[in-house]
Amino acid sequence: MMTERIYYTDSFTQEFSSRVAEKLLWEGNPAVRLESTCFYPESGGQPADQGHLNGIAVIAVAERGDDIIHVLEQDQFNENDQVEGQIDWDRRFDHMQQHTGQHILSQAFLRELNGKTESFHLSSTFSTIDLSLESLTREELYRAEDSANQIVFQNRRVRVHSVDPSDQRDLPLRGESERSGKIRVVEIEDFDFSPCGGTHCNRTGEVGPIKILRWERVRKKVRAEFVCGWRAFRDYRWKNRALFRLSRMHSTSDRDVVSTVEKQIERQRELRQQVKALENNLLTIEASQLVNSCLTQGRTKIAVKIWPELDIKSLNRAATLIMESGEDWIILLGTRSPKPALLFARSQGLEEHDMRDWVSQTAHLINGRGGGTPDRAQAGGTQSEGLDDAIAEALKLAQK
Repeated sequence: MMTERIYYTDSFTQEFSSRVAEKLLWEGNPAVRLESTCFYPESGGQPADQGHLNGIAVIAVAERGDDIIHVLEQDQFNENDQVEGQIDWDRRFDHMQQHTGQHILSQAFLRELNGKTESFHLSSTFSTIDLSLESLTREELYRAEDSANQIVFQNRRVRVHSVDPSDQRDLPLRGESERSGKIRVVEIEDFDFSPCGGTHCNRTGEVGPIKILRWERVRKKVRAEFVCGWRAFRDYRWKNRALFRLSRMHSTSDRDVVSTVEKQIERQRELRQQVKALENNLLTIEASQLVNSCLTQGRTKIAVKIWPELDIKSLNRAATLIMESGEDWIILLGTRSPKPALLFARSQGLEEHDMRDWVSQTAHLINGRGGGTPDRAQAGGTQSEGLDDAIAEALKLAQK
């Protein structure tokens, strides 16, 4: 005997009494099949209900053919036991809002843009529908969203019909079901007919506002992410608070805060470019000073310097500037911040020196490691106090 699904006829029932028809294991966990249940199983993109049977937590609900299996937190029941069930109503009503909202939004996209819903997913924070559209403009999105919310505000009736498969063609269905036996059809008054086994509101006004959060292209389709009802209200609450804080931080109105921030970002970009230009000029000057104050070893010149603050990219830039003087160079550079680093370089004509070997012999002094090419190698570490010893050790290698 198949399980009677109370939610098929009344999605608002929160408590029920039933009898254990079967005791079993489901994926290694204790489980029961009841003669009747309010618990909705995971199906059709909608997560399963949660709740309790005689105070024992129901941790999962699954379908087995026409039966509903309740997976329990602990083994408590025997066959023929009478049980009192209670579903998590907040979770159920949230799912009802999102699922009914999906029916409304899907039909709105179909009517306004001829976009068919090809899949639906309901997560704990948002829902998505995949539409048979290759692109979507902001104006088109708003048109479908406004159309959906008009149906919400009109508070239309939501009805459930049970029809034979052969009778589907007599209804203006958004899509036909391939199930055998009686087909459950959810109707939104004078707007949408859709085969569906999920839980739904009784009127569209119970769905609350429908808000599309964002959309993206996925496998040549449009995926729209949306929230309904309490989710939409909570989403608006935190975003409104964030916008208020930003407007206070930037001493502007909430309507002007985006343009104000954009101007500040552009100004910061200009300032970064100016700072970069000044840094390059300073680096050019310092490289020139190193050329003029370098050490010599025969015909080879040796440049040595440790900067208190310079990134590895700038170390490489300094080495290139020194090389451009046209001499035979060995260059030994370091920086203490943002993290300790070494850079060793040599001119092309000094093949007897391999900078990779020098790095491998000195990197441990800054608790680091590195690599590179024979003519230029670098290492990053964590102990800046070892930089002086590392450069001194490299200088000994250069002076041999």
